[in-house]
Amino acid sequence: MTNSAAALGSLFRHRMLWCVLAAVLGAGSCGTAEVTDPAAVWDPCDLPAGLLAEAGFPAGSQRRDVAAEPGWAGCGWSSGEDVVRVLFTTAGAPESVGGAEATRTEVTVAGRTGQRIQPRTADTAATCTVTLPTEGGGLIRVRLDSAGPGTGAEACGRAERVTSVLAPALPA
Repeated sequence: MTNSAAALGSLFRHRMLWCVLAAVLGAGSCGTAEVTDPAAVWDPCDLPAGLLAEAGFPAGSQRRDVAAEPGWAGCGWSSGEDVVRVLFTTAGAPESVGGAEATRTEVTVAGRTGQRIQPRTADTAATCTVTLPTEGGGLIRVRLDSAGPGTGAEACGRAERVTSVLAPALPA
C-alpha cells in the first residue's frame, strides 16, 4: 500500500471513529458532509520527486495554480515541450472531463481501469487526459499537453506512460 493510499484509508477510519463517538456521546451526528477541499484528502503537489523525474518532469518545475475548476486540487510540471497536470477531486466522474464531444477510450494503466480522453475542440495531437477513479468516489486526472510534434496517439501514449509511472503514489 502506498503512503497516499494509507493516508486516505486513515482519514476514512478517523472519520468513522468520530461518527461513532459523536453518536454514543449524543454530541450530534456525523452527517453526510463532503470534504470540500480535495487537497485535504490527497494533494497532487505531494507527488514524490523521484517518480516525477522518472516520468520526465523535474520536481522544481512545479506549479500549484493549475486546478481552475472548483472542487479540484492540482499541480503541474513542465519539461521541454510537455506539461503534465495532475488533478484530484473527491467526487467526480470521467464523463465530467473533456466535454460531451470528447473521444473516450477505456484503458488499463498500472493494473487500474480508467479512461483516455481527447477533447474534440482541442488539437488532439497536443492534449490527452487519463482519468482513474478512486475507491472513495474520487477521480484523478493526468493531463498531458505537448507543444512538440506528434500525433494524438503519441500524446496519449505519453499520458498513459506518465500515469503508469506516477501510479504508485496515486490514491487507490
